[in-house]
Amino acid sequence: MEADRLDRLFFVAYKKAVRDQDLAAIDRTLRIMERRARLLGLDMPVRTEMSGPDGGPVQVENVTVDELDALIALTDPDGE
Repeated sequence: MEADRLDRLFFVAYKKAVRDQDLAAIDRTLRIMERRARLLGLDMPVRTEMSGPDGGPVQVENVTVDELDALIALTDPDGE
């Protein structure tokens, strides 16, 4: 359903961008395209790398489940 909504918004913005050569409509069209690509997973994944103190490895020893969940949340780009 969300992809359908984005399609409808895209066509409205695209028509205005092409017809009027409206820069704001062009920017809006590109933003809708970016959102659709994220939603459908069309972009390459973003590499996330974590390091410990002074750029060294992260030490994980004797941690609780809550602490592991917090660490995982740090590496999730969507915060989910």
